[in-house]
Amino acid sequence: MMTKATEPTKSLLPRKDRIYNAARDLFFKYGYRGTSMDMIARKAGYSKKSIYLDYRNKDDLFLNLVAEGTAILLDKLLQIPHERLEVEDAIVAFFKVYYDFSSQYSEYFKMAFSEATPEVVANSPPALQRKLADLSRACMEEAVKVARRAIEAGIVIPIDPWEAAGVFLGAATGNIMLANGAGQTLFAADKLDNISAKSVKIILRGIRVRPGDGADLCP
Repeated sequence: MMTKATEPTKSLLPRKDRIYNAARDLFFKYGYRGTSMDMIARKAGYSKKSIYLDYRNKDDLFLNLVAEGTAILLDKLLQIPHERLEVEDAIVAFFKVYYDFSSQYSEYFKMAFSEATPEVVANSPPALQRKLADLSRACMEEAVKVARRAIEAGIVIPIDPWEAAGVFLGAATGNIMLANGAGQTLFAADKLDNISAKSVKIILRGIRVRPGDGADLCP
């Protein structure tokens, strides 16, 4: 429990950090559209003008948080022990990390895939755009790593690994968005978890090699 002796600790945080933490709380609760700079200023305990001393605009704050979430996802993807896993086990492990992230860090997931529009990205500082692009590419490269192994092992059809990774992530992301949206009113939570688990097998089955596949897919 916070005592009078510990209450001032928060005020000792640098202004930039207090603003950032306030923005995180509000974006998580109200989303991008439901959060204003006035709300962030009030929660942080500063004037609206003070925010602009550290951040260019609302999009700057928002994209910093998206980058923060992407970095968390990347860290978890990098912990997959690929060298100790068979190809199909590596695919399952990748999807498990991805699905677990969407559940445990749902606010970050929503920000990245529902609210970080091209307009928001374009309105943020160039250095931040590059940072987010680098993090996103690094996450994608982990998916490509898995896809390349599956292609080389003859498990999935011989297409470009980046395209295969796009199929993996596109299908998984769509499934997650369904679960977090209309799916919540259609299925119980345990049913949604079961659907997510089965979707890994369905996605993999959809791009498996079959007799006669591949000849017309290679460039």
